[in-house]
Amino acid sequence: MRKRIISRLSICVVILVWCNACMGLFYSDGGKPEFVENIYGETVQLFGNGVYAKNSMLKATTAKGSDLVMLLVSLGLLITTLKRDSGPKSKLLHGGLLVSILYYSATTAFGITYSRMFILYLMAFSAAFFTFVFSMIDMNETVKPVNKDKKHTGTAIFTMISGCTTLVWLMSILPTLFTDTSLDIIDISTTEPTFIIDIGLIFPTCLIGGIMLLRKKQARYILSLVMLVFLAVIAVTVIGQSAVQLYYGVVISVQQMIGYVVTFVAFGFAAIIINTRFMLKCWSISK
Repeated sequence: MRKRIISRLSICVVILVWCNACMGLFYSDGGKPEFVENIYGETVQLFGNGVYAKNSMLKATTAKGSDLVMLLVSLGLLITTLKRDSGPKSKLLHGGLLVSILYYSATTAFGITYSRMFILYLMAFSAAFFTFVFSMIDMNETVKPVNKDKKHTGTAIFTMISGCTTLVWLMSILPTLFTDTSLDIIDISTTEPTFIIDIGLIFPTCLIGGIMLLRKKQARYILSLVMLVFLAVIAVTVIGQSAVQLYYGVVISVQQMIGYVVTFVAFGFAAIIINTRFMLKCWSISK
């Protein structure tokens, strides 16, 4: 019963992501960029066209980059859904891709200016959340590690350090505490949901996963590996976002490029290598 629920919900997630991403990438209403003043008295250029018309150029191009990558990630989710019962590796990859789509759905639902797409954003977020919950319960019961006494100190430390990469957002947050000004990338928003999710959820989850791995807890393998898959997807997503921003002529400062792009990409590709070795060594499925 649970397997059917996970499979059906996963397919719903894929369909919703395709709808949202395709609308974000390809829908156009013929609008043009315009300038507005935000609540802080700053002039902000709006994208002016399509789904992201009422979002800033930075936010809109970032969202389009995420849409592009999520089309590929959702395809991977569909494949791992169809092969989910073939072994633990498919289940673990499925879980990691689900986290990535849940993150995408959350940042879209909370961060994109309200439009007629909101209901679809809401549905995608809800479907991804409950699919992930059922998936984690299923993996905790059915996927058992090999060599339970083997230490994975390097992987544990890397997982914790990778979580710390989310703290780069403090470069934008901390100066505002002393100058009483808005965030440098606030645009037309009142706050930045990505900061909340990254620092409030991703950061502690990676720390917990690494600590559990050091202490050899049962759920340590699942949580650490799922987060490493997520970090790898984030690296690809950041590359996609940067490419779309370059295409639309959005200028990114050297400081932002190093802090927000290079850091995530470097740790993401390292996560691919470490995760592959970790997965090959540690998993089998219980009968």
